[in-house]
Amino acid sequence: MFPIIEIGSLHLNTYSAMYGLAILVCGMLGFHRLIQGGFPVRLVTNGLLLTIWSSIAGAFLVRGLVFLLQTFILTGTLTWPGGSTFIGALVGGSSAAVFYCRRHKIPLGRPFDLGGIAIPLAQAIGRLGCFAAGCCCGRATDSWLGMYLPDSDGVWMVRYPTQLMSAAVNLTIFIALLVVERYGKRRQDKPEGAQGWPFDGFLFLLYVDLYCLKRFVVECLRDDNRLVVGPISWVHLYTVAGLVAATATILWNLRRTAS
Repeated sequence: MFPIIEIGSLHLNTYSAMYGLAILVCGMLGFHRLIQGGFPVRLVTNGLLLTIWSSIAGAFLVRGLVFLLQTFILTGTLTWPGGSTFIGALVGGSSAAVFYCRRHKIPLGRPFDLGGIAIPLAQAIGRLGCFAAGCCCGRATDSWLGMYLPDSDGVWMVRYPTQLMSAAVNLTIFIALLVVERYGKRRQDKPEGAQGWPFDGFLFLLYVDLYCLKRFVVECLRDDNRLVVGPISWVHLYTVAGLVAATATILWNLRRTAS
């Protein structure tokens, strides 16, 4: 749709520009919040760089490995695909952050709450790149929600605008997390010493729950999903696993802090 940004001799496609902007915004906001949270500059800088590069690697590796497994089962051939998946980025980045925090003996909850709140904002920006490129497109529809849009191959039809829907919900999640964070801080500032947070790490786990719910629903409207059984795709399995894991961790920590 809007594939190329031309600045003199520089030619940059919109998809790459928006994803670059998303990474930059996420890194800068995460850096600012972690520094404001009292973490040393050098520790934050190294940790963010490790997390960002691990996220990029995870985004490509998870999609590639799943595609390889599926094509090998169905056809007996091995073909490496292009593209990436945010779920892989989340797994890769989170794993690297856990490793880094453990190595430097940093409790996990607080840095994840401070840095993780920037993720849905970055996702909202990144989905605009998908909208420009036509990837992650929606299924054909005659619903009032439909828009005349292309897919990544340039096939135009009335589709669900899943990229814009995802961007809007991601932005809503970002705002909701800020509201929850501010509410918790206000409770902590009360003179009677009311408990503001159930536990450190709650904000990040809440984000994972909200993201998985959103992704599960939007996956039902997308045209590029890889089905496993019937209408169930690989992404449905990922998001259910993430939802169960995050919810179980929240409940376990709530029970632990209450006892």
